[in-house]
Amino acid sequence: MFIAAGKKDKVNKIDIVGFLSNKGDLKREDIGLIEVKDFFSFVAVKKIKVSHTLQLIKDQKIKNKKVKIAVAK
Repeated sequence: MFIAAGKKDKVNKIDIVGFLSNKGDLKREDIGLIEVKDFFSFVAVKKIKVSHTLQLIKDQKIKNKKVKIAVAK
């Protein structure tokens, strides 16, 4: 998954895991590698969970900021 928030937005791996597990209804084993760049992040999520998770988190905020979240291409 692609998340349009990164180090410059003061977002780290712990924030992303917390967000996905609380708001996205994911368990620790559903989340794989997380790569946080300056302005965006990538998160590996099990394929069968991606569409359901996107439905749950599409209008949620990370660190009080609405960010674009989509399937990475």
